[in-house]
Amino acid sequence: MTEQAPGTPLPPAVVTNTVGGDAALHTSVQAGTIGAVHVHPPRHEPPTPRQLRPVAPAWTDREREQAQLTRWIESQPEYAVPIAVLTGPVGIGKTALAERLLHGLSARYPGGQLHVDLRGQTPDGPVRPGEVLGRLLRSILPGPLPAGAEELAAWWRSATAARPPMCLLLDGASHANQIHCLLPGGSGHLVVATSRIPLPELARHGAATLALSPFDHAAARSYLARCLGPDRVQREPEAVTELIRLTGGLPLALALSVTQLARHPDRPLSTAARALSASRLWSANTSPAPDLPGAIVTAALDTAYADLSRPAARLYRKLAQLPVESVDSSLAAAVTLLTPPEAADLLDEVAAGGLLIRDGDHPVRGAVLRYSSAALAHARHHAARDETDGAETDARRRAADWYLAATTAAERLLTPSHRQLDRTYVYPAEHPLEFPDRAAALSWLDAQSANLMAVIHAAHAAGSYGTVWQLVHAMWPWWRAARMYDAWIEAHRLGLEAARLYNHDLAVQEMANTLGVGLRGVRAFDEARRCFTDVLAGARERGDARGEAQALHELGATAYEAGQYQDAERFLEQARNLRETRDDHRGVALTDILLGQVLLERGDAGGAVGVFTGARTALVEVEDPHDAARALAWLGRAHSAAGHHEEAERLGFTANREFEETGSRQWIARSLEMLGQTADASGRAEDARSLYTQALERYTHISPLDEERLRRRLEATG
Repeated sequence: MTEQAPGTPLPPAVVTNTVGGDAALHTSVQAGTIGAVHVHPPRHEPPTPRQLRPVAPAWTDREREQAQLTRWIESQPEYAVPIAVLTGPVGIGKTALAERLLHGLSARYPGGQLHVDLRGQTPDGPVRPGEVLGRLLRSILPGPLPAGAEELAAWWRSATAARPPMCLLLDGASHANQIHCLLPGGSGHLVVATSRIPLPELARHGAATLALSPFDHAAARSYLARCLGPDRVQREPEAVTELIRLTGGLPLALALSVTQLARHPDRPLSTAARALSASRLWSANTSPAPDLPGAIVTAALDTAYADLSRPAARLYRKLAQLPVESVDSSLAAAVTLLTPPEAADLLDEVAAGGLLIRDGDHPVRGAVLRYSSAALAHARHHAARDETDGAETDARRRAADWYLAATTAAERLLTPSHRQLDRTYVYPAEHPLEFPDRAAALSWLDAQSANLMAVIHAAHAAGSYGTVWQLVHAMWPWWRAARMYDAWIEAHRLGLEAARLYNHDLAVQEMANTLGVGLRGVRAFDEARRCFTDVLAGARERGDARGEAQALHELGATAYEAGQYQDAERFLEQARNLRETRDDHRGVALTDILLGQVLLERGDAGGAVGVFTGARTALVEVEDPHDAARALAWLGRAHSAAGHHEEAERLGFTANREFEETGSRQWIARSLEMLGQTADASGRAEDARSLYTQALERYTHISPLDEERLRRRLEATG
């Protein structure tokens, strides 16, 4: 890895959580005039989360349950965080009622509505606590996160304690501990959970539990009339009664029947009832309890499955064998050996049959779909029964190879200077994904990050160690841009282990080096230093000058950030000499940015000006706009330290504008803070406070540590 670390150190009082300039935010910043300086870049503030699905027009019944829960919630003390648990078997409508309830209470919770699928009932579930906490935090607090579930839980409680009341839907819990670790901090929030089983451990927290029952005949008939039209229902009253009996009044089973009837508007209800009856008869012969809700839902799923074309049924089975959370036409094509348009048509057919849920459209992925927990179990059952031996392994390998090819394409586009390592494929991509530009590549990586992590875990469990480290390596531009250190460190620990088991020395070096960068991002300096020391020893043993220079650079960066300036200078000078010997002009410039900061710490502002000027020139020449802007921002600080405040301000505003163009949110904030330091040094306290305040506004939603540090500075200045 020769890419400059995303956390290139700032002075020791500053926590370095910078981001690569890859986000697609493009506005201009006007410097204005000196005096009452105010910059107006956009506020990078996440919207208030509204993650619940809209209530369907066909919503039926449950008024009594909704009113009961609402009264209970309104009776709870303001200091509390009430927990309501909806229980009941598969298909009973727990999630739908929870969503309807929370929509009705939205005015009471201005802090937003969050929804997390805990996947407690899925074959691959439940989701790990750290992963859930990371998702929740990113919904309200974009920016770098700590590593480790305990620290993430502490951040979650702290972040929610500072927010207005919000409601949280925890869907598909399988045990009470899943809910305990996700409880928000502060007071006035609301937690609603769903589970197929009672969770009595929550009673000591004062939780209310409501067990749902199936629709009665009147409610089920009303639902059918809303979906199919009253005329169609009135024409066949006996068939309606039979459908309700066969579905057991379960909303999911009714919905699947409605979907089949809507697909075939000329099909009599009696025909649908006969098909469902046949499925129920089959269940009676194969299930020990055919009248239980699970068997009833399975019969409804079987009826929908039987209505699929053979290619669509095969796709439904194949995709269920993958470890991913969502699917799209490109992934489906790779697994089923179809073209993406052919796969898209089949996905539409499966979704029209009610067997896949459409989550929306993505500009690169297209339509994004997922299985419900019931459909996933059903599809895997049929895959185990109908697919040949080895089919699951084959499907997962094809998916992993497709992900590796697509992620590598994004890596090469976004970070062309990243050290390129060979990729190994069993199934080279027949329809490789092409990205029109950098923004599209980064958007795809972000949208697929959860799936990529799932594929990495599955490949590691299957012993596909080459795939593990290659995927982790290819994700470098996402690690750099997203700075999600919890996932970063977890993936790189797996990648390092996999590279060692794969017996690939250079891969071991890359994994250890990038793991160290992530550890430094969470200020785990000792462990980061050990990683870089191991990399240095390995690179020297192999005669790898490039790897040696990178390890020395990272050791220097780590020492600088830990406040050990003498050690930092020693390592950085060695790195610079090696890079100069290799004619690595970009690498020399990146090391010079750090050396310039060391000179500033030593009070040598004139020397720092010269170093930063050279780094800026070199990085402009190699067309590295983000790092060129970093060099310029530091050049401004060096001029300020030398007493050249007007030049410092001019350079600082230019750097701020360049960060706007590259979309680096962290450095937009950081450059405003540096401009504030320049104003402070020139005796313009009012301008300094204005710039610090603007920097604080931008740090608030991307870097809590920087926010707290700058808030203390503002308080100290009065």
